[in-house]
Amino acid sequence: MENMSLEFHKLRCFITVVEEGSISKAAVLLNMTQPPLSTLIRKLEDSLNVTLFVRHGKRLILTDTGRLLYNRAKELVKSSENIVQELVEQHEGMRGVVHIGCTGSANLFIIPKVVERLRKIAPNIQIRVRVGNSAFIVRELRNHTLDVGIIRGVFRADDLDISPLQLEPLLLALPPDHRLLTQPSIHMHDLKDEKFLLLTTTFGHGISDQVIESCQTSGFYPDIIYWGTEILPMLLMVKNGIGITFVPQCFQELHLPGLPPLIPISSQTLLTRSSLITVKNRYTTAVTQRFLDVIREIVAIHDSDRQETLSKTKRQFAQKKPNPLYRTGLRDFTHPTPLLPSSRKTSAAPCTPRPSRESHNA
Repeated sequence: MENMSLEFHKLRCFITVVEEGSISKAAVLLNMTQPPLSTLIRKLEDSLNVTLFVRHGKRLILTDTGRLLYNRAKELVKSSENIVQELVEQHEGMRGVVHIGCTGSANLFIIPKVVERLRKIAPNIQIRVRVGNSAFIVRELRNHTLDVGIIRGVFRADDLDISPLQLEPLLLALPPDHRLLTQPSIHMHDLKDEKFLLLTTTFGHGISDQVIESCQTSGFYPDIIYWGTEILPMLLMVKNGIGITFVPQCFQELHLPGLPPLIPISSQTLLTRSSLITVKNRYTTAVTQRFLDVIREIVAIHDSDRQETLSKTKRQFAQKKPNPLYRTGLRDFTHPTPLLPSSRKTSAAPCTPRPSRESHNA
């Protein structure tokens, strides 16, 4: 056991050197002096009979062999930590850290409620959140830096467990003085002459894909003048009359002055799906499982609110009455509606080129 601890110590020191990029920085982090750490790395290379770094003065360049050892060492160290964590949890009960990766909307509307709930039932659980686009979250899950991901869109991956979290309508954001606000109902074909502001999809089938397919089904291709990465700036652009956009219904919760009206589309339901993702066959700590249970509980609590909210919005707009939903926050996370609308395509104008699938934090 002593020899095993010594080998793990060497691997942890090697990992730290790789991640810090230099012996001196790693030594500070490891609370060591530089000479013993340099000796340890050389002995590790000698014991394995390989070259892990190419040295150019004070610079260390990781070799291909070193990169392989780094990847395997990270997996091994993480596995050993999981074993210890299982024993600790079995002995002491529920406490620990959960690393979450999520989109911007989840961080606005879901995570705060989960943290509030956990503070009441499990105050020793700490949540660490990283906000990013879906591609970033999937990558970090596979790199073992996240325990759970919350993403928006539809996709499949053989190495991931993907469970639906919420299915909510997309609402149309219009400038406050837009001509369509005077109509009793708005259909997709009413938007054929509008300028569209859309979110860039980074992974799978996202909001922009839904909107474009719905426009094509209605006989036209949208005039897209802006591809964005965040919903809030796009809503401000709509408020200033630059164009129109579609946002998840949860954005009705925002208590921010000056946001544009959010209107349901009649006769056609555009839906956006959020999902929980974890890595298959990876040990799920009891703390992570508690987080997953709580987030599903939060979603279930708001199921009835969503149905009531959407029905109320449609009734008020049909009656041409001022809609208080434009100014007040509403809590609604789930909507038990059918699956995504058909992606059937019709003849349309030449397609505007889509941007590369880069950052998108919706």
